[in-house]
Amino acid sequence: MKSLGILQYSLQHEKDYVFKLSEAGIALGFDVYRFIPNQLSSHHLRGVTYSQIQKDWVEIDFPVPNFIYDRCFHNGNCTAKETAFIKWLKTKADTTFLGHGLPGKWEIHKHLKKNALLNRHLPQSIKLQPHTCAKVLADMLIEHDKLILKPSIGSQGNGLMLITKNLHKIGVQINHNGHILHHTYDNTGSLLKMIRSVLKERDYIAQQWLSLLDQKDRPFDRRVVMKKTSYATWEEIGRATRVGNAESFVSNLHSGGSIQTDQQLLIPEGVFHQAEQKISRLSHCVASLLEKDFPPLFELGLDFGIDRTGKVWLLEANSKPGHKAIRSHRNYDAIPFHYCQSLISEKKGVNCYEHDSSIKKG
Repeated sequence: MKSLGILQYSLQHEKDYVFKLSEAGIALGFDVYRFIPNQLSSHHLRGVTYSQIQKDWVEIDFPVPNFIYDRCFHNGNCTAKETAFIKWLKTKADTTFLGHGLPGKWEIHKHLKKNALLNRHLPQSIKLQPHTCAKVLADMLIEHDKLILKPSIGSQGNGLMLITKNLHKIGVQINHNGHILHHTYDNTGSLLKMIRSVLKERDYIAQQWLSLLDQKDRPFDRRVVMKKTSYATWEEIGRATRVGNAESFVSNLHSGGSIQTDQQLLIPEGVFHQAEQKISRLSHCVASLLEKDFPPLFELGLDFGIDRTGKVWLLEANSKPGHKAIRSHRNYDAIPFHYCQSLISEKKGVNCYEHDSSIKKG
């Protein structure tokens, strides 16, 4: 019998999604397991599987699955034990990862910037270094009154900073676990002291701030989810609008944002539809380019902004999108298993298939 293991840092994560995955997998003839990387490398793993008799997850020892769906969200705090276990699975174990994930935001930005079309839709971005951040931030604050600082590795908007330069003070808003913290600095020196302290813990990127607000002055973006439906085909699964609170600068669902219908944005209809067409072209371009430049992928979450002039900006690309915003696609929860079946029928795993993927519109 075919098997798929869902790798998670915690079995408390994405409970609803993995339950529906398990139901879909069982219906398609798969054994479905969940397990965490905090264990020793072994050809018999410890995790849980859903018991249809007990109507609950039960602990079980099981052999390394045929396929692994990696849903570990890396925030730069993976332990040495977890890192070694995941590396062993990817290089030594007899299994196939559906996708190997992407590197940090800065590496992705550098690769996308090489493409002439995408480069026109990327915000000005610079990686911060402790010894050069003073000049970088000073120069950027001369050109822009506001800056966004993003952790190079992270998700859900956690750690994002908005820096606002006023006449005599500098305001900083920090998104910390979904809460916006406000700080004020009297001068650039005190701000830099804080930033250098942060850079000791994790890498950051400085970006120009973009006015990506609807007519109610709420931050919003368009989330596009793309998945591999076969080893050679990307398909756009769907897209949704995420809207933040007017007093916030982020639209992530984990930071208080919500899903809105297009009509609730109050954007001129013509501007919105032109932006949607551009987003479609850019999404296909991003998927094709990242597939060529990085290890094989299975899914992508792409975040786009639309400014007041109607220009589209590519804000972020990540290889482990959340699933709360996009669930309308038919057979959504069965897609990973159809992809596994495609790899089996083509006798190809993600480590060996050629980068000749086509793009299919959703």
